[in-house]
Amino acid sequence: MIKPKYLYIDDELNNTTDESVEAVRDGFNDVGLIHVDVDEPKDFKSQKKELLEKLKEYDGIILDLRLDQNMKLDVSYNAPAIAQELRTAVPNPDDHLKPCPIILCSTDERMRATYDADQTSHDLFDYKFLKGSEPDWVRFSMKLKSLADGYNWLRDKNRSFNEILGRQDLTGVDLRVAERFEDPDNKNVTIYDYANFIIKDVFHHPGPLIKERVVASRLGIDIEGSGESWITLRDKSLSEFKYSGVFSSGWDRWWSDKIMNFFKEISGNKRLGTLCAKDRVDIISSHFNMEGLKAASPIEYCTSSKFWTICEASKRPLDPLEGFKVFESTDLKGWQEPKYLSFNAIAIEGLPPNRGLRPQRSELIRIQLMKESLSKK
Repeated sequence: MIKPKYLYIDDELNNTTDESVEAVRDGFNDVGLIHVDVDEPKDFKSQKKELLEKLKEYDGIILDLRLDQNMKLDVSYNAPAIAQELRTAVPNPDDHLKPCPIILCSTDERMRATYDADQTSHDLFDYKFLKGSEPDWVRFSMKLKSLADGYNWLRDKNRSFNEILGRQDLTGVDLRVAERFEDPDNKNVTIYDYANFIIKDVFHHPGPLIKERVVASRLGIDIEGSGESWITLRDKSLSEFKYSGVFSSGWDRWWSDKIMNFFKEISGNKRLGTLCAKDRVDIISSHFNMEGLKAASPIEYCTSSKFWTICEASKRPLDPLEGFKVFESTDLKGWQEPKYLSFNAIAIEGLPPNRGLRPQRSELIRIQLMKESLSKK
């Protein structure tokens, strides 16, 4: 098997007091799913020229967020600047630069101070990871391999949108999902447009595709409490509803409409959203003659088990009517569903400090009213 190759550029490569660059390189290379070579940045003009040539031999590039921290190097730009140049160069046939994944890495402190505040640069990168104390190199490797393989597959020949999604029949999927890519007048769609749309718009928001914990929530199942029974159900009985399109080897997702149709078939046309968790689990357990599936319970300060989503902080099942919408920096598309937080996460346990989660301003009055109500009890 040929390993995808990534070029990793970091200005701390030869810093004897900072071993993070070698740690990133060795972390990926030790896993063995991809191969990573490291290089120092050059001045902007030289860097662009060199990358246009070097990237012919690589399947992707990893950029440290701050490339201008080493005073010994003549570098006065950061990762978004060179990423912008690479993205603009891709459609230019004179540059001969093949489309490839661009990955961002940095420390948590720098990521929050610089990248998170600059929303305009987010679409330049396919994926980002932190140089933490205990990085999950296996998880990171799987995603970077999936990205490289996916870009190579998209470059191989013209692909239909159905082929890209791995699904011939899109009946049941909101038609607005495909309209940009099925418009015959839109002839300027690039490989990066497809990749960015799938990863940022489809994978990262519940909608046509949903994550494992949202699947379990809609089926009323407590993942931890169900143990091996959930794994069996997920990997055997629900496998035919799993997304199999581009980048599926790096992101596990399931088709929401297929999950709902499956439940209608086994329940005598009952709708998931009208049933409590116990009733959903009873139907599934009876149909598959399974034991061990446990119905999920409401989060503290919630009462409904008509789950449909999860609390983004605790990842536990949540009825959206009892949740509070998460603030997002961009407007949701019509076919995307909001993300939610529970009152318990917001006001009692506290939100995780490094994930940028907070409720929308429009939810603050409801939250305050609930606090006041509880204080009177």
